[in-house]
Amino acid sequence: MEIVYVYTKKRSEFGRQCNFSDRPAELHVDILPDPSLAANFIERDPCDVPLQCAQEMSEHEVNTERYESESAG
Repeated sequence: MEIVYVYTKKRSEFGRQCNFSDRPAELHVDILPDPSLAANFIERDPCDVPLQCAQEMSEHEVNTERYESESAG
C-alpha cells in the first residue's frame, strides 16, 4: 500500500504575481512610556532565563529486523 498523495496544480490556479516596491517607512502610532507605571516593576539584571515552548523529549534508536514488502496492484 502506497502512502503517497501527489498534489498537482495548474499554473493558472496559483493566482496573480506579487509586485513589491520600496517605499519609506510609515509611523502609524507612537505610544510614549508612562513613568508612573515603572514603580510596579522590578529591574532584573542580568536576566538569563531559558524558555522553551514545548516539552523536552529524548530520542532513542533501536536496530530491528528488516521486513521487505512491495505494493502490487
